[in-house]
Amino acid sequence: MRTLSSKPQHIIDFVHHFWSERGYPPTVRDIVSGCRISSTSVVDYNLDILEREGYIRRHSGISRGIELLTRSPSSGDSSQVPIISQVSA
Repeated sequence: MRTLSSKPQHIIDFVHHFWSERGYPPTVRDIVSGCRISSTSVVDYNLDILEREGYIRRHSGISRGIELLTRSPSSGDSSQVPIISQVSA
């Protein structure tokens, strides 16, 4: 993995923080508001970069379908984050 530019790095930090606080990943709109980005297409573009670089995996058709594959390089820890899902019966 290479070093990320500021916007993708800010997004991955936000996703990690959001997930650790709430126990589930953010939606694209959560990222728009949390990172103060102008549009969902800018977030989508940067999520594509993060996926291509191996930081995340996206699951299409799921609104909270962002899976962290590694923690942010700025956190200094590259341990994996488990996926935990809750389904209402």
